[in-house]
Amino acid sequence: MTDRPALPATEIVKGIPTAPNPQRLGDGPSVKSAIRVLQIFEFFLEVRRPARAQEIARAISMPQSSTSVLLRSLAHAGYLELNDEDRTFLPTPRVALLGAWLDGGPIRDGRLIGSLELLSQEVDTGIFVATRIGLFSQYIYVLPARAALRFHIPIGSRRLLVNSATGFALLAKAPNSEIAALVRRTNAEIPDVTIDPAHTLQQVEEVRRSGYAFSRGYVTRGAGAIAMPLPEGIDRSGRALVVSVAGMLDDFEEREAELVEALRRAVERLRLRI
Repeated sequence: MTDRPALPATEIVKGIPTAPNPQRLGDGPSVKSAIRVLQIFEFFLEVRRPARAQEIARAISMPQSSTSVLLRSLAHAGYLELNDEDRTFLPTPRVALLGAWLDGGPIRDGRLIGSLELLSQEVDTGIFVATRIGLFSQYIYVLPARAALRFHIPIGSRRLLVNSATGFALLAKAPNSEIAALVRRTNAEIPDVTIDPAHTLQQVEEVRRSGYAFSRGYVTRGAGAIAMPLPEGIDRSGRALVVSVAGMLDDFEEREAELVEALRRAVERLRLRI
């Protein structure tokens, strides 16, 4: 696996509006402290280095005093290690073992991440893995782009299934009747949203025909995203996963064929090794 430079978790795109994210992990009814713990671990997954309480608090939008208490509690329980010299925290192997029992295939043995790392080298864009959670496509893994101008989309971000590249790709094998029902539910349950069922069905049909979805500013003006289903068997529980690249729409319009071919190579590498 190729080493990636550590990125600051609070990095934002210079001159580019980041995608609005009203459906991030933690919205809605929940026990906030439990969600904050998960966000802390996702923060470390993204930055891949030790960090101080102040930086972590800023990244998860939590008061520093409360963050410090939570971090020390996790350190006391053995989930984080506190470096007394520089006052930084880092997850311990106990965290790595938490989900080890869930998967014995490409996720656990590193094949998925290795393929995504290679894809990142080839295309130099943000790389995302998403799965279906209710009415949403949720990003469960993120590799930020190396370029100076980039969108910052955190792990846990969610997009509407019926109006996003990752959502269209996830719905490719669903019957049209189910897709229409999802559009009706989305329009009824998500405030200030009105999705045209014909548009969603057209985009899903395009995935079935070409093998990928291309979102042209559906979530963020000026942003583009291309998504492709990952092979069955990546997740041993059978959950569908998709891989996506995201960046500036103008650039993606010019590079569509190149990006699609790189995604297909990444998918094929995994298919041959499952």
